[in-house]
Amino acid sequence: MSHDIFRDGQVHVLSEKCATCIFTKHRPVEGDRVAQMVRDTKDDPGATVPCHSTLYRPDKQENAICRGWYDRFAEQDEVLRLAHSHGIITFDPPPTDSVWPKPKDSA
Repeated sequence: MSHDIFRDGQVHVLSEKCATCIFTKHRPVEGDRVAQMVRDTKDDPGATVPCHSTLYRPDKQENAICRGWYDRFAEQDEVLRLAHSHGIITFDPPPTDSVWPKPKDSA
């Protein structure tokens, strides 16, 4: 399945973590699942984790790379380093809501 993080000649990354980023305690999935996603992507050039809050949205928000993943692994990824050096990374604002339930301790 394509999540279309590369479009209009740009690689799209969230400008900040979404409210339920999988790299925070507010993640909607278990830590073991996050660890598996990291193992599946971090050593595969160009492989990334799209932000779950940009997936399958009824408002058609475009997909973007998870900011938590990007902050941890972008410097290790030769494809993202190349994209950065060519100035083709665009930082999109995160969704103002989420398709996932809000954390219990948030207002």
